[in-house]
Amino acid sequence: MIQLDQTAVPHDPVEPRDADVKKSECEFAQRERSKGLMLQLPTGLVVSSDNEVRRKLAEILGQCGLAPVFASTVAESGAALAEHEALIVLCNDCVDHGTYKDIVKLVGHSNPKMPVIVVSRTGDWPEYLTAMCAGVFDYLVYPPIPGDLQKTIRNALLGHKWQRQLEAA
Repeated sequence: MIQLDQTAVPHDPVEPRDADVKKSECEFAQRERSKGLMLQLPTGLVVSSDNEVRRKLAEILGQCGLAPVFASTVAESGAALAEHEALIVLCNDCVDHGTYKDIVKLVGHSNPKMPVIVVSRTGDWPEYLTAMCAGVFDYLVYPPIPGDLQKTIRNALLGHKWQRQLEAA
């Protein structure tokens, strides 16, 4: 086992052929960092009181190119929505101190067009219809069928993108 303080990065003593180009690239990167310019992944909010569900939903968001922001209660969800510009919300049907309907209301106040996808261990048809009437983008069974949630996330983001483009026109 290698301890962190004993690791070293090998250094190649050979200078690059075009040292001026490398130097200007480094200067540019340092200048941009000093301005505070950093590339950030778009975020998605993951709301669940269950650690396993939160971890799995975050993993799926990552597969779709989104960085997860976590919340386990309705109140934490409201704070996260105020602090982060999330593109999408993935949540359990039941969370601490509320349900997905409370999350949909929070999203409606911050960004009414943000898609909310709900996962449920039961996934019954009447619950699906109730969720769709409450304003969710989709209501899926958990654990998700491989590829199903990723496809739903991509469709939600694509639909959201088209809505923004139509509104801008």
